[in-house]
Amino acid sequence: MIRTFVALDLPADVQKDLAAFCAPLQKLDAAVSWIRPDRIHLTLKFLGNVEESAVDPLGEALRSAVETVRPFRLQPAGCGAFPSLREMRVVWVGVQGDLEPLRDLHRRVEEALERLGFAKENRPFRAHLTLGRVKGRSRLKSLQEALVDRQGYQGVIFDVSEVVLYKSDLKPDGAQYTPLKRLPFRGGP
Repeated sequence: MIRTFVALDLPADVQKDLAAFCAPLQKLDAAVSWIRPDRIHLTLKFLGNVEESAVDPLGEALRSAVETVRPFRLQPAGCGAFPSLREMRVVWVGVQGDLEPLRDLHRRVEEALERLGFAKENRPFRAHLTLGRVKGRSRLKSLQEALVDRQGYQGVIFDVSEVVLYKSDLKPDGAQYTPLKRLPFRGGP
């Protein structure tokens, strides 16, 4: 069994910009497990554990789902915490830009994977980039204040032209992600 998810990759310049955004937050020494910038991505669908033999059928379903999608642009923007700043468990940066094509892509992925037996997500899709997971309640007030101060953040604009089916291996230093299938959009420029 392998742990899998479907996501959008971030280019190196976006990862570098997010690292710069996170650096002052990390210095606050709040009880947060920060995600390494090269491991930040925009998750479209978490699949959980699947048989290794399911990788090719998953790839084919995703290929069909995205083959007519046209590339679009996104930009990291704003920040916050789930479920709220007051009860934070996940620290995130939002996205802006071509949100309608992003929502359409998410819908296509959900529908393609539902046909393979993966239940659709019950919650509405909230596009975000997870920066860290809160591990305790200590020293969170300064982090909350810093996130409020940075809500006007706007990062580097990037092009989206593929989805990636990832394998996730849980390691002591955080999850390690390995691309299993890269599925480019073929809907034109």
